[in-house]
Order: sequence, then structure tokens, then C-alpha cells
Amino acid sequence: MEDLVPWTEGLQELLVRALIALGLGFLVGLEREYARVVDREEQFAGVRTYTLVALFGFLAAFLAERYGPLLFTAALVLYAALVITSYALTARSGSYGITTELSSVLTFLVGAVVFQGYVLLATILTVAITLLLSFKLPLHRFIATLTPKEIRAFVQFVIISAVVLPVLPAGPFGPGGVWDLRDIWTMVVLVSGISLAGYLLAKILGTERGTLLTGLVGGLVSSTAVTLGLSRRTRGQAGVKRAVEAVAIVAASAVLYPRILLETWAVNRPLAGRLALPVLAIAAVAIGAALFLHRRDGGKDGVAEKMALSNPLNFGVALQFAAIYMAVQWLMALADQRFSTEGLYGASLVFGATDMDAITLSLARRSTAPDAYRTGVTAILLATLSNTVMKYAIVLFFGDRTLRRYVGVGFGAIAVATLVALGVLHLTPA
Repeated sequence: MEDLVPWTEGLQELLVRALIALGLGFLVGLEREYARVVDREEQFAGVRTYTLVALFGFLAAFLAERYGPLLFTAALVLYAALVITSYALTARSGSYGITTELSSVLTFLVGAVVFQGYVLLATILTVAITLLLSFKLPLHRFIATLTPKEIRAFVQFVIISAVVLPVLPAGPFGPGGVWDLRDIWTMVVLVSGISLAGYLLAKILGTERGTLLTGLVGGLVSSTAVTLGLSRRTRGQAGVKRAVEAVAIVAASAVLYPRILLETWAVNRPLAGRLALPVLAIAAVAIGAALFLHRRDGGKDGVAEKMALSNPLNFGVALQFAAIYMAVQWLMALADQRFSTEGLYGASLVFGATDMDAITLSLARRSTAPDAYRTGVTAILLATLSNTVMKYAIVLFFGDRTLRRYVGVGFGAIAVATLVALGVLHLTPA
């Protein structure tokens, strides 16, 4: 009898995948069971049913591999008919939602995907399904706060990413072949996506949840906008300590560093690996400076006022960034040809004060050879230093005297950390 089912590595792998399918089905079912018990939602299936559905999909794929794909199709059609019948009975009571039914069909398919060996994909899909199901009320509340302008921003992002990008031609053009239209628009999509995600996260978290969080949330959209907006508010109100606004400004500037690291990682992962340590260290110093100001004086003055964050995405902004990115690429190439490394550093200082996204992506595109990584990291750090100086100039011009002093402490710490990082970078072997 033992010879009928030999214990082989293939059988062991099959059983492991079956257990994974059961676990993923159990996870989705657990969320649906919770919704039925706690939220008192009408559900046609619970934790046991979802677990069995995932196993059903797994076994259907297993049998289809041996007896033909029609068997899997038949199993899927049979289950879909069962789901439709259940929905028809539920709809008679006035419940017309199909979220539970659709999630059960997806669970069936997840079981089949696990059998095919795409375990990571199945796990990611299951987590996404579970999160979407569990975030029902927060999503509804969030959608209720959207404006027509924000809905148009979603539509515009889909257009610039899924409609415009695929039809653009690839290949060099322009002076010295420095431009590539598809590459340029890819960078537009990347920056627009990061900005839109930051804006939505800021909208979800809110901008009046405390001094430090106010700055961090605002920095997700634009640290420069936070600096300018809060600096303007301090004018004409003499005798008031401005530690609250200073904490928010310094915290917003701290978010700049993870953002440029993310952009670099999306374009040039080896360079991002070299950039990670100094950038995260500077970000930690910035957060530490913001916490120092908050604990010293920021907690005594209340909470920073709510900041009005504008939607960062529209066609005009996308085209503006594309033009800036093209100009930065051309001028960086020109500086590199005329003045070599020193010209690259000088251009980084100039453009870092105007648009960190454009200079970061341009440098990441250029620093593709291993011997250019140190130059690329140096140039990006110099750009961040220039950006910090520019934002402090905004504080000096628009802010009051107290704000200048507080922000000077935070930005001074960031500048010193950047200079130390540059020194360490050039003292260590390449």
C-alpha cells in the first residue's frame, strides 16, 4: 500500500502549496466572517467556506493539469453558477452588493494560482483582496470627501500613464541625442504618481493631527510648499513663538530624502543602494531636529494650523515637469561635456534649488556605470544641500524673526549632516 503513494519531493511540494492555498482562503474568509459577526453584514460565505473555495480552485487546477483544461473551465463555471444562484436569493431580500460573491470567485482563482507555483503573486493578491474588503468604511468616507477636481486628477493620471505613454516613440533626439520622449514621459508618470499618492495619503491622514505629523504629511506633497505657506502665516504676528511652524517645516523637509531615494530606486537601483545610507542618515537627523524643537518649545504653543494642500496633478503640471526635466537633462549634459565632474556638481547646486525631482531623476539616469556611482551620490547630496539653502531663504524672506531662528537650528543640523555625509563619502575608498 505504501508504494501506491510514494513520498517524493514533488508530493511534498504539492502538499505545501495546498496548505498555502488553504491559508490564503482562510485569511479572506476570516475578514468576511468578521464583517458578518461584527458589522452584521449579510454574507453567503464565511471562514470555512472561503477556505474550501481556495482548496476547490487548487484541486481544479491540479486535475486540469492531468485531464485537460476543460475540467478547470467546468469547475469555474460550476462555482460561478453556484455564486450567481446565491446572489439571486440574497438580492430578493434587498441586498444587491456583489463584493462577497466576487471575492469568493477570486479566492477560487487564488487557489489555482498557488497550484501553478506563483505563491508570492497569490499572497500579494490575497492581501490586496483582504485589505480592500476590510477598508470598506474608510474607503467610503474617503471617497465622500473627494472633489470633482480630485476625481479628474485620477482620470488624468490614467490618461498620462496608460494612454499617452504607450504611444510615445522611443529613441534619442534633440541636441546630441540627449532626449528620449518615452523616457521623459516615464519620469513624468513616476513623479506624478508619487505626488498623487502623497497627496491622497495627506488627505487621508489630515494636516491638523499634531505639529510633527502636520509637517510629515505636508512634506509628502511638497516640502517647499509647506515652507512657503507656513512662513507667510508668521508675518504680522509679533511676539509669538514660532516653534510649531518650525517643527512642521523641518519635518516636511525630512520627507524629501525618502522621496528622492524612492525615485532613484525606481530608475537606478545600484545607485539607490549607494545613496541609501547617507540619505536615510540625513533624514534621521532632520526628524531628530524636528523632535528636539517640538520637545523644547513646539509642544507649548499648540498645533500648527491646517495647511491647504493643492492637488499636485494636472496636465499643465505634467507638461511643466517634462519641460523642466528636458532642460535639466540638456544643461547637465552640457555642463558634463564642458566642465566634466565639476560642472555636474555646479549644475546640481543650481537645479537642486529649483526642482529636486528633475535633478534626482536626471542624475540617476546618468550614473549607470559603477565608477559613476560616487559622482552621482555626491551630486544628489549637493542638490539636497542647495534645496535646503533655498528653503531657508524662503523662511528669511517670508517668515518672522522667531521662525528664522527655530528653522535655522533644524536646517543647520540638516546642512551639517549633509556635509558630514559628503566628507565621509569622499574619505572612504570607492
